[in-house]
Amino acid sequence: MGTEIERKYLVKTDAWQPQDAGVPFTQGYLNSQKERVVRVRLEGPAATLTVKGITAGVTRAEFEYRIPVEDAAALLQLCEQPLIDKHRHVEQHGGRTWEIDVFHGENEGLVIAEIELASERETPELPAWVGEEVSSDPRYYNANPLKNPYKNWRGGPSAAGGGGVPRAEFRVFGQGIVEGVKARLWNGKTVLSQVRRMPAEVYLLSRFTDEVNVKVRDGLLDVKVRIGTTPEGYEIFEPRGKHPLPVTREDLAAVLSQLRVPVSLPSNTYTFDDLVALARQHQDLRVVRVEKMRYGFSIDGVLCEYALVWFNGALVESACVESDNHAAIRPVVEALGLDGHPNVNYLRAAKAVVGF
Repeated sequence: MGTEIERKYLVKTDAWQPQDAGVPFTQGYLNSQKERVVRVRLEGPAATLTVKGITAGVTRAEFEYRIPVEDAAALLQLCEQPLIDKHRHVEQHGGRTWEIDVFHGENEGLVIAEIELASERETPELPAWVGEEVSSDPRYYNANPLKNPYKNWRGGPSAAGGGGVPRAEFRVFGQGIVEGVKARLWNGKTVLSQVRRMPAEVYLLSRFTDEVNVKVRDGLLDVKVRIGTTPEGYEIFEPRGKHPLPVTREDLAAVLSQLRVPVSLPSNTYTFDDLVALARQHQDLRVVRVEKMRYGFSIDGVLCEYALVWFNGALVESACVESDNHAAIRPVVEALGLDGHPNVNYLRAAKAVVGF
């Protein structure tokens, strides 16, 4: 079995100049799930089919095979769209080979340097043009630049979450969760936050995706998109806009496109009641009223909560652990006795409760 041990870094583009024209790459993904990535790539005059396993630290299983260019071109048509285009440059530094990828299209401006190692303990000499390490940042994993292109990152690579690392969360739903968390709460490191009764929200669920969170609250159509998962499976959602109601046809069409649901929109604007009526008429959409009573606290600086949640009046208990320090999440999850539960976001929980 092949193994890939790789570190990724941002490139200081003002300090780096390519030494050659680079090799054009076009790549697509037949499967982009974190557990099993299947990638097709055209590399100049050659082509490869690559299968990668889940990342643990900076290590993962990797199987790569040369395939005919004609086969790769045909397979790319079956891949998730759009495809990723970039040029790869290869440079030597400190006796090691660095690969620098300059992305194009919707990822224009993104430049990443990669180095493969024999061991996670190796500390390679870094060129002067190497910047922040992003090996553990899910935005740079696999096909994430496809799902969440660089142009959408507000302010660039350091935009989402403190220190350039987006916040990830582990969330559970069920019964008996609150008492279990409360029993383990007092470990000498717990700081309580304010109890909050949240305003009622209305979620718009799609049969085709659990990665786009669309809800109406306080007169706004609020959209968040899952931009990736950490190697441990913690999910990362990023805000993608809050549209005042009534919402324009153009904005609503963009939201429905993200939900992967084609809907005819004859009107120029849509009120809250219009949205509800539209969703109730469509077999692939579902409206769910969500009410929450949230009890926040933190442990060692990691944000946590337990909550009472009502989906269309049905009561479910929930708990959540979230942080931009991804390595700090697991110890808190274990300390609260939540590690035996599956990680479930609000969309999947709502679907399960209402039978959608």
